[in-house]
This record gives sequence, structure tokens and C-alpha cells, in this order.
Amino acid sequence: MTALLSVLIQGDNVEPEDRSRLTGAFPDISFTFAESRDALIAAAPGADVIFGKGVTREVLQAAGRLRWVQAGTAGVDGLLRAGIRDVAAPRGVLLTNARGAHGIPMAENILTMMLCFATRMHLMIRGQRQRAKIGRQVQQQKWELDGQTLLVLGLGDIGGTLAVKAAALGMHVLGVRRSGSAAPGCEEVHTPDRLPDLLPRADHVALCLPLTDETTAILGEAELRQMQPGAYVYNVGRGASIDGDALRLALRERWIAGAGLDCVAPSDTPADDDPLWDMEEVILSMHTSGHSPYNSRRITDIFMHNLRAFIDGRPLQNQIDLQRGY
Repeated sequence: MTALLSVLIQGDNVEPEDRSRLTGAFPDISFTFAESRDALIAAAPGADVIFGKGVTREVLQAAGRLRWVQAGTAGVDGLLRAGIRDVAAPRGVLLTNARGAHGIPMAENILTMMLCFATRMHLMIRGQRQRAKIGRQVQQQKWELDGQTLLVLGLGDIGGTLAVKAAALGMHVLGVRRSGSAAPGCEEVHTPDRLPDLLPRADHVALCLPLTDETTAILGEAELRQMQPGAYVYNVGRGASIDGDALRLALRERWIAGAGLDCVAPSDTPADDDPLWDMEEVILSMHTSGHSPYNSRRITDIFMHNLRAFIDGRPLQNQIDLQRGY
């Protein structure tokens, strides 16, 4: 079986040392590393397995032999939009994601923004180039995260990592997940229908969610109005999980104190004329939260584990339920 297996890899996802690990560990497999979109499409017809972040509709349509797609990301909404369900249903194509690869950098991104707001460091950094002497203002405004309450929506790799790290800082962590089952770092875990009760309790609300029908605009105008006026919201999942118009209105009219946004509807990086750029209590990290010098190694580790399982006919790690979308 392995001598006939052809694996197509989006080249920019995998560093040279990890390519060597793959080819060394699986000498009987034919690996193709595509360095461009056109190369990916051209090689797709011969691929049994595709591993990458940019698997488009054209690639899926060209891949007539395809049996399994390993996404290089935790979120697979791009693949769902590309039509993976239409490919998977008649041919039994499997889809797995890179859950477990991005929890640390994305949790640290949220914590960085939280700490900036608490210490007012974002104001100090912005004022430094202007030699703004705002020390007294900062002294009057800053607070401590210790003892505050963080509400985490989504307790997968990212949210679960955040919950543990925030608890280690002395925060009270509340969690929301579909199952409502307990999670490390969380003092309480509830189902999404409890949001109206939980939002008023939180000083910070972090969205660590995949984008599905259920999570689209999970925070809208009603939910943002339920938050404390002094609360902050953070989003590192998908921008559409917060209603973009409602968020900008909430910030402008000060229903909430501020926002740390790695992604924001309608696009991850706001347009040049977006009012978010000029809001003092907004930090924009422009979809960088998942990036780390260890991404290639971690994603390759997941793929290598799954590739061995695929060869052996065993269940794959991180298999996606295509109906749920995660």
C-alpha cells in the first residue's frame, strides 16, 4: 500500500528540516512539495493525500484520487467553503485538522492583550514616539488581572490552553462548550445557552471558536449589551463570530471598555477607513496570533502521526465531523 501512496504537500507550510523528517520516516511514500498555487493544482490529480493550508475548490476538483485532507490549520471553514463536503460524501474522503498546534501562541496572544489593557502598556507604547508623559494617567488607570473573571468561549486547544494559563495568573475562569463538561483551569463550564447569565459576570470575554452556523455572530448586539461596561472582548477564532457592526457600535458608545482583536468582521485586517484603527481601547493583531517559529514542527508532528495511522488503517487524530464543521 505505501509504495503506491502519493502525498501532496503545500510547500510553504513545511520547513526544510520537517520535509526531511517526513521523507526519512516514510521512504516508501511519494511526496510532492508544491511551492505555488498553480503547482498545487497541477499535482492534485495524482494525490491520495493532501496536506496544507490553502486547499482550494480547484485543488479539490482536480484531485480525483483523493482519500484524505490534512488541514494545516485548526479552523476548516475555508475547506468547507471550498466544497469538501461535496467531495467527501460520495468518495469517503477524510478531513483532519491541526488542532494542538496553535494553542500556545494564540493563548499567549490573548494574554498579551489582556496584560496590555491591565497595565495600560498599549497606551505607553503608543505614546512613546510622541514622548507623551502619561505616567500619572497610567498609574490612575491600571489594574491587575489577578482576581478578575475571564469567560472563555470554546475550550479546544486554544481556549483550553488559555484557561489553564489564565488560572495560573490568579484569574477566575468560566468556560463555555457544547458539552458543558469540566475542563482544566475552569472553575465552571456551561453550555452556550447560558451565555446571558455568564456575560454579565465577566471582566474579559475571549472567543476561541471555529466558524460554524452556531458560532456565527454568537456575540451580537444583545450579547454585547449584556457585558459589563468595564469588560473587554477578545477574538482569535474567526471575525464573523462577533457581529462587526454591533462591535463597532459597542466600542463607540462604550457599552464595553475595549477589544483585543486578532480577527474582526468583515475581514481579519480592517480597511484603512475603519474606525477601529483610531480607538484607544482597541488592539489589532491582524491575524498573527497563530504564527510561531514552532508551527511547522508541530503541524508536521500531527501529520506524521496521522500518516502512520492512515497507512495502518487506524483512526486518525483530529478528524472533523463534516456536518458540524469541527
